Amino acid sequence: MDIQPRVRIKDIAEMAGVSVGTVDRVLHGRANVSALSREKVERVLEEINYVPNHYASALASNRIYNFAAILPLHEEDSYWARVEAGLKEGVKRFGDFKLSLKIFSYDQWNEDSFEAQCRNLMAYAPCAVIIGPIFNYGVMSKFVKRLESKDIPYSLLDSYWPDFNPVTFYGQDALKSGEFSARVMLMAAAGKKRIAMFKVMGEGRVASRQQLDRERGFRAYVKHHSPKTEIVDINLYAYDKAGMHDTLSEFFKANTDVRHGVSFNSSIHIVGNFLQEEMPHHPHISLLGYDAIDKNIACMRDGYVDFLVGQHPQHQGLNCFRSLFNSCVLQMKQQVLHYVGIDLIMRENMDFYQD
Repeated sequence: MDIQPRVRIKDIAEMAGVSVGTVDRVLHGRANVSALSREKVERVLEEINYVPNHYASALASNRIYNFAAILPLHEEDSYWARVEAGLKEGVKRFGDFKLSLKIFSYDQWNEDSFEAQCRNLMAYAPCAVIIGPIFNYGVMSKFVKRLESKDIPYSLLDSYWPDFNPVTFYGQDALKSGEFSARVMLMAAAGKKRIAMFKVMGEGRVASRQQLDRERGFRAYVKHHSPKTEIVDINLYAYDKAGMHDTLSEFFKANTDVRHGVSFNSSIHIVGNFLQEEMPHHPHISLLGYDAIDKNIACMRDGYVDFLVGQHPQHQGLNCFRSLFNSCVLQMKQQVLHYVGIDLIMRENMDFYQD
């Protein structure tokens, strides 16, 4: 098979009878090109079936690209630590370019913290931004408008806001994820009529829209398919570790008939560890949580967590960065919605689950 020679911008200009600068402006969608000249160039491009080399063009520009991400503060072994690792891996993968990524971390329970970090991020003047979840629509909307006023493109991670216009979104379909969890728990419950819902709270709410939407999906599925099943709420307050212990102790002593429990973030190990350490002789509680972080996997290995819903956070981070890079640096149009898988992890397959 013959290899076709590379077509240069100079060659296209000669075939179209226009200047090199005119071809460059047409290829990059810039203004200041007459309708006649644009038509000549586009006709030649169609005739030669021209496919632009976005990578080479961007590399030749020798531009510096400063990306930024704003994420919740997190521990080393956490969902968001793995998301951050994926973002940093993305920077390494495009090491041919002059790229940097600065992470701005905020307290997910404190909206003032988010706004302060937004100000710091804007002062950094990034070329593009990746946004982890913020619960408050008004606060989020204000930040997005500031980005749009500066023509700074952005992508969303984990939580999708249909009112905004991101370059791309990576995360689960939260409602479907909640429905999925409900179906698993109803099958596991096998006729039992009470399911505990453990919610880590701060400032009177859960941490993100994603968790709230999972809960909505869970409740709707249970109501439709098992209307006599009672969902019992147990609120665990993030700033009160001692209070968590007391709340769990009181709940399990007073509700000996509850054999199933669910949590919609990566904190199910809190419940599993409590049962293992404080109530080892309590009848088995079948627990479902999210994310294959080390603490959750350890609880599963010890038999105190039965199900985990995986969502590949490192891949989310990597793919989100790649998509934003393709859009901002290579000028390639991106698909907006990328719903990641809803994986069920159990003891039998946990050793084969890879982020």
